[in-house]
Amino acid sequence: IAFCQGEGSAVKESDKSGMLRNCTFQDLSNIAWSYASHGACGTKQAEALMMFVAKEAMRRMSRSMGSTSDQERRILPRDITQIAWALGTMESDNSSVGDVLVHLVDAINDYWIHKEESDNDRPLKDWRCADLVQLATALSHGRLDNRPVLIAIFEEAMDRLIDRSRGFTTSEISILMWVQARLYLTAKNHKIFGSFPSSASRALLQRMQGLKNKEEPDKKLLPAQTMRHRGLGSQEQANLAWSLTVLEQYDDNVTTLLQNVFHAASSNEEGMIQLEHAHQLWQAFFVLSEDCPDAVKFLSNEFSQYLEKKWNEEKGRLKQSSSRHKAISQTLNLMKVAHRNEYDEDVDVAIVLEENSAWTHTAQDNFDVIEGRMKVAVEFDGPHHFSVMASSGKDLSAIANGAKISPRVLGHTVLKYRLLKKKGWTVVRIPYYEFDKIPFWASMERQRYLQRALKTHDKIQFSGIDVSEYKAMVPNRHSRFD
Repeated sequence: IAFCQGEGSAVKESDKSGMLRNCTFQDLSNIAWSYASHGACGTKQAEALMMFVAKEAMRRMSRSMGSTSDQERRILPRDITQIAWALGTMESDNSSVGDVLVHLVDAINDYWIHKEESDNDRPLKDWRCADLVQLATALSHGRLDNRPVLIAIFEEAMDRLIDRSRGFTTSEISILMWVQARLYLTAKNHKIFGSFPSSASRALLQRMQGLKNKEEPDKKLLPAQTMRHRGLGSQEQANLAWSLTVLEQYDDNVTTLLQNVFHAASSNEEGMIQLEHAHQLWQAFFVLSEDCPDAVKFLSNEFSQYLEKKWNEEKGRLKQSSSRHKAISQTLNLMKVAHRNEYDEDVDVAIVLEENSAWTHTAQDNFDVIEGRMKVAVEFDGPHHFSVMASSGKDLSAIANGAKISPRVLGHTVLKYRLLKKKGWTVVRIPYYEFDKIPFWASMERQRYLQRALKTHDKIQFSGIDVSEYKAMVPNRHSRFD
């Protein structure tokens, strides 16, 4: 705070000689990177400092856009993307930076992508590959669905996959794939997201086979060490398997790459796979076994059983219910709906019904026999299951004026639901932005909400005159709290 002249909410416009104003842009980015990369952002003072750095960066960008001086207009992408990455990392570590990352990404959009004199076809053509990847990672960590910026990044990336004169490393391609899957960007969001997985897979296969850009890769299994020798280690392999499974685009290039990923992972020269990587590989294997069997046809039973064992060990650990899970459980107890908390496969609240049950309140207490029964997984989805509510300044203004914006579900949640459905569960989502609107003391309102979400009862009699009759959720899922 002393470094920033003691102002805790914004950079002081009147401070012409403060240390922060005298820092170079590189100094600012190095400060931000240092704090975020060393996990030193867990205090209010550190958070304030990071907000100072971001706001000073935006002030300079704004001043630069209106300047005729080449020196003042020269802002390096690497400096600004490093600050964005630091803010995104803080968000992923649950440190609060308010809306400053949203505004910084908007400033990047205005400065490079949508400014009048930019090359509208390739506004980021002068950026280094590392800068494109770092900004994409910042958006992913911060859960920002700023579509214009994401589209510009992936369109530039696609051009460089085609023209390899300024190409990405194999590791950078895997990171972009992970970003797309993490934010669950598909062809429904933009055509570039529909074509990128196949093009990226093709590019990786070309690198692995030592081919030139226009040569088509062979659909064959390569020696297991090839991926590692081409810069795709255990982490990159697991990320690729997970990402391509989330995105569900299984053409020949994707299928061949997945075959090589699993072949390389099962032949790990290090002799041990990190748990996180094993879990990613198991999720991918389990889904692909049904959705794209060719992708995992070379995987040995021994390795698939190893992955399953590691997955079951993780899911069998003792878990602590969150306060919201407990609130849902307490409400179901009031409604006399039998259930279990933190059940197998990380199910938040599990309900088991007789096969022909019409209402959820007939759920059985005995969970020893669930074969042939209808299994309902009640999943509470907190903020980290979604993109942020407002990913741009325009969204923030709309919300301030009373607009309702529904965030998009992220890739890891999409994949979890697919896993549960393949294991025979019917998934019922309880999004935080619906449940949290109901006051904690309004137990009857919570019962009404769950009655509609879970079809618990035809009628709930609260008193002689207060009766809640079942009504299905409306398509937009709005309630009287909206």
